Amino acid sequence: MSTDIATSDYLAIRNIAFEWSESYDNKDWERLQKILAPSIRLDFRSLRGELHENLSPDEYVAILSSTKLLGDPRMKTQHFLGASKWERLNDGSVKVDHQIRVAHQRYKNEDLAEVVNKGHGHGVTQHFYRKFNETWKLVGVAPSLNWFEYDLFGTLNPPD
Repeated sequence: MSTDIATSDYLAIRNIAFEWSESYDNKDWERLQKILAPSIRLDFRSLRGELHENLSPDEYVAILSSTKLLGDPRMKTQHFLGASKWERLNDGSVKVDHQIRVAHQRYKNEDLAEVVNKGHGHGVTQHFYRKFNETWKLVGVAPSLNWFEYDLFGTLNPPD
């Protein structure tokens, strides 16, 4: 396992991780697209979701911005990244395991006055990064849920 990463690469990747979490929480899908590689892998299996291979940035954003997930204006989140473990892979990409806590609250309506459901997840989100034309991009995301509080899956999958 190589952890030899240039400071400039480290800072660029840390900035992508910040943009990733902030774009999710602010529902800023254009901001998210700017950090995505031409092909992204999204593995939601630990969250009772699916594995998606070779997504375009548009397809990735369509999944995350759906009203069933983060796109619902009644859903508020905070994706908080903690400590991380880094590894430079043989192909030049970088794998980072970020500790993560994600608070989720779903509100009755868009005035955000009454919480109808909440669920918070704790675990690790594994990110993969690769350079494209000298610019680091996110090429893969795989959250791994260790435990949760309240009704996480009810919050993520509300009844129609």
